[in-house]
Amino acid sequence: MMKVPLSRPWFDDEEPRAVAEVVRSGWLISGPVVAEFERRFGLRLGGVEAVAVNSGSSALLVALAALGVGPGDEVLVPDMTFVSTATAAMFLGARPVFVDINLDNYCLDPKDAARKITPRAKVIIPVHYAGHAADMDEIMELARRHGLRVLEDAAESHLARYRGGAYTGTIGDIGIFSFTPSKPMTTGEGGMIVTRDPDLVARCRLLREFGDTGKFRWDMLGFNFRMPEVMGAIGLAQLEKLDRAVALRRAVAARYTEALKDEEAVVLPTLRTPEDGNFQLYTIRLRLERLVGDRDALIEALGRRGVSARLYYPSLHRQRVFARDGHRTDDSTLPNAVEFGRTALSLPIFPTLSAEEQDYVIGVLRDALRACGR
Repeated sequence: MMKVPLSRPWFDDEEPRAVAEVVRSGWLISGPVVAEFERRFGLRLGGVEAVAVNSGSSALLVALAALGVGPGDEVLVPDMTFVSTATAAMFLGARPVFVDINLDNYCLDPKDAARKITPRAKVIIPVHYAGHAADMDEIMELARRHGLRVLEDAAESHLARYRGGAYTGTIGDIGIFSFTPSKPMTTGEGGMIVTRDPDLVARCRLLREFGDTGKFRWDMLGFNFRMPEVMGAIGLAQLEKLDRAVALRRAVAARYTEALKDEEAVVLPTLRTPEDGNFQLYTIRLRLERLVGDRDALIEALGRRGVSARLYYPSLHRQRVFARDGHRTDDSTLPNAVEFGRTALSLPIFPTLSAEEQDYVIGVLRDALRACGR
């Protein structure tokens, strides 16, 4: 039996070499390596300014703080995302407002967002779920109409280009990326904030480093969210492979799609253009009326034969952390997210997934669908 994980980071000899060089230098924080990583990452996204931090969650918190979010404000977030997209607002005293997703790209639904805007709304956070670009034209128009700022959660969407044009993360007022091990590039942890607004750049740099405006001069409340030099060194090595990593993910996704296109119980992911997503995840939905049992039964069947599969992520509105202060939301206001949470699962996808492993995943899934079919 083959064992195929959901993800696997792509490392070669370059990452250990880069780390060893930093260790030998003795310069471990606030040095030239992270600065170079920021410069090159910003250039790769078309010439934006980039601010490196120690995690994607820290990037969200710093970006929201830089936008002036505080007590009494509301921040619109999709129900399907990682928890920190919503909890970052709570740390600043703001309230996350959960918005339904659409079932085309699994991203925030602008129409539902429009229904949930109140006078307290300050920021809208489109999440490019699974590395697929959200509906940015509609979201930007909605934000302009209501005077909202737009923070793109591009944690998963490195090098995805909205409708083949601008890179995700660079369309709104500010954007963030994550570099955890399942992402198209990784530094272990780590995150990046990107923007074209020089005032936001300056605020983010202050906020990530104690609010220090000079040597031990603190004029504002800040955090200690600096990216260590070792992480920056890994990031530079990974950035060199990023284009290839995304191309390989897209090739795996194309193979899955071709192999599964005739499976009547499966709804396959779609893109507006080939560049619209990077396939950080390959997420399918199941037509449960064609199966005996539920989605989790299928996941268990795959697992028994060594194929990892699961839902990214559970509906946020059902999580206990949001029950406090009335943040929790009723299922009836988020029907698509509830349906997605009931029927979706993600299959293994990463740059080094071999052809043999791909064939195994496809074969095991087909067998499981037959066994569970009506």
